[in-house]
Amino acid sequence: MYNPTVRPLIFSWGPFHVAGYGLMIVIGGVVVFGLLYPRMEKLGLKNDEQFWLFVNITLLSGPVSGRILYLFEYTKPFSADFWHSMFALSTDFSMLGAFIGMPLAFWAFARWYKIPFMRFFDGVCLMACVWHIFGRLGCFMAGCCHGRPTALPWGIVFTDPRCSVPARWLGTPLHPTQLIEAAGDAVLAAFLWRAFKREAGSGLVAAMWFGCYGALRFMTEFLRGDTVPLSFGLTAGQLFSLGLMAAAGVILIWRHENLRTA
Repeated sequence: MYNPTVRPLIFSWGPFHVAGYGLMIVIGGVVVFGLLYPRMEKLGLKNDEQFWLFVNITLLSGPVSGRILYLFEYTKPFSADFWHSMFALSTDFSMLGAFIGMPLAFWAFARWYKIPFMRFFDGVCLMACVWHIFGRLGCFMAGCCHGRPTALPWGIVFTDPRCSVPARWLGTPLHPTQLIEAAGDAVLAAFLWRAFKREAGSGLVAAMWFGCYGALRFMTEFLRGDTVPLSFGLTAGQLFSLGLMAAAGVILIWRHENLRTA
């Protein structure tokens, strides 16, 4: 059993607050955009202007689509609470929503600048996997996306009342779901990096990211303590994960057809 010493709030100075989750997101963004900038030609980006527009689209489309999906999961759609929460300042969002909003935004971006979409999207998926490692470490610091109570030796205990773990579970060993996903993403990122260097633009990286993350998320949902039951005995996250795996299959079919006709 491990009692985390990390805290949701790193430090405060008057009205200025630095949260662990936000700090990890910023660090992750610096890392992934730093990795992509010298390789922007491999993504199909022609100049710095297109690269920085891509950065801004990423920073806007991800949080917005994630926030919308979170509200569909945790509030009554289109209710007064839904609309009030839509425009409230909050860091609560579902990462799975980014799997919808970001590809649509990137498709429009690639189409506008006449960039081969799959060439561009493979690089984006590699970026997403690496960034998600930092995101899950941030979740661990915040206590969000936490696990269910467990008696296994890997149980972690949160004690800070400011974290997102429910008060009834503070001091109770929980499954380390955030760290499980971070570790899984790290392994997956290594394989995506190799695939990106060899077959960027073939769709293989995108298919691997969608399919493997979908499988990882499907399994960790069984250990999560903040899931939203939906239907067929599955959670909303699991049904969405099945959709990601199906999308991976579609990408592989597209890839096979293009390789056959090339």
